[in-house]
Amino acid sequence: MVTLIILPFLIAKTRRLAYARGFSEGKAFHDQTLRLQLKEAEQALDRLRVELQRTEQTRDVQLAARQSNIDALKGCISELEARIMSYTGMPVTKTDYEKLVSASSTMRLAQRTFKALKTEAEAARAGTQVDVIDELARRIHSQLRNTPASVANAGSAA
Repeated sequence: MVTLIILPFLIAKTRRLAYARGFSEGKAFHDQTLRLQLKEAEQALDRLRVELQRTEQTRDVQLAARQSNIDALKGCISELEARIMSYTGMPVTKTDYEKLVSASSTMRLAQRTFKALKTEAEAARAGTQVDVIDELARRIHSQLRNTPASVANAGSAA
């Protein structure tokens, strides 16, 4: 009879011990699984860090190349600006304009002379040249009017 009384307690105690042992083994298995997952995640993180470092190095190389291209282009721009600024002075002056007007009047005289001598071909050619010279003189005159006086007069000294 004593056995029948103690047996339920022993079974309950054995059941609790089995449950506790199973629980601790399950917890250990779960911890081991989490450690493996953490190790894999750390390895993946290390791979990503290495890839990030490679990407940063590539970016730095590309950035340096682009910066050198930008510097080269800026140098080219500066050189072109210097060239343009060297041409900002008027290439023609008021004296040049006056000489063109004088040449035009001389060509008109030549045209009238050729007409008087009844050489129409030379008179026509002189007339065409007068028109070209007059057009050039008009363009120079308008350019001289549109530029400041100091720039226009600076070329007359040269």
